[in-house]
Amino acid sequence: MNEDLIAEIQALSAIGSEEKFSEIIRLLKNSTLELRGKKNPDLQLSASALVFKKHKLFFIEHPYQKELLLPAGHVELGEKPLETAIREFHEETGFSASESGKLVDVNLINIPYNKIKNEKEHQHIDFRFLLELKEKEAGLAELPFFLLDRTEAPDEFKKYYQYKR
Repeated sequence: MNEDLIAEIQALSAIGSEEKFSEIIRLLKNSTLELRGKKNPDLQLSASALVFKKHKLFFIEHPYQKELLLPAGHVELGEKPLETAIREFHEETGFSASESGKLVDVNLINIPYNKIKNEKEHQHIDFRFLLELKEKEAGLAELPFFLLDRTEAPDEFKKYYQYKR
């Protein structure tokens, strides 16, 4: 059911974090419910965009968790994680990114209970893609966004600055 996703992760596992990737692959293999489109209340797919402008990375302020995160969102039915990362980056920041990207990481994220949406705590398998900024001027953004250098970024994201060009 999730063979395409597993193949993408297996390509990454050759460069590190084998234990983490093995756990994510196990979850994908054992999942009998659709993970796209929020169909599964316990495990869902998401995708994040790593986009640099000069030497700074784009972050958004999450509307419920009130913390700085990468632009990201749920993978919709019929959508690939790369398409999600591109779409969410545009929706959340107003900027456009290239339509090709490089998968650089996959993480298992624990999502807390959301009292506003009445969503129980669950997990996301988050695919993180390095994308190139296409537009220098932003359109309409859904969320406040920030351009942060490595010293300003939350610790969890500092490792991604190795990809800046």
